[in-house]
Amino acid sequence: MSAAASPPLRIDRLRGQLEGLGLSHAATALEETLGEAVRANRAGHELLQSLIDLECSRRDARRVSTGLKLSNLPPDMTLGSFDFGFQPGVDRGQVETLATCAFVRERSNVLLQGPPGVGKTHLAVALGVKAVEQGFGVAFYRLEDLLHEMRKHADIPPARLRRKKH
Repeated sequence: MSAAASPPLRIDRLRGQLEGLGLSHAATALEETLGEAVRANRAGHELLQSLIDLECSRRDARRVSTGLKLSNLPPDMTLGSFDFGFQPGVDRGQVETLATCAFVRERSNVLLQGPPGVGKTHLAVALGVKAVEQGFGVAFYRLEDLLHEMRKHADIPPARLRRKKH
């Protein structure tokens, strides 16, 4: 069977089905990805894999973006932007170990201590960003804000407080 005799592709139908399945990113990229696959003579499973990879990466990016917004973490404080050279007393290996978030999985605490200006807040925020990226929920409060929230809810019984959503 020649290429001219093969049935036409139903891109609109396929795009609609992708959208119906909730795969909106794949649906948006379908035509461009299909064009690239035809030009590169890629197999069908490679086309499908690239659409699924795109969908997964966009969903993950949206999940992280939403988690960061809900966390109230200050922006632009990541491990990549922390100047370890300026703070030689900070053990980079230990910070990278903390960035795996194993302490969160183990339900352990981490205490960052030191004089003002050594980067404790920056590291705490950066670890919070890593936790969000790994799927954990994070809530960032400055001490005065946390105390205010605690005073506001001081007369609510603990059982009711746990059910309260913010």
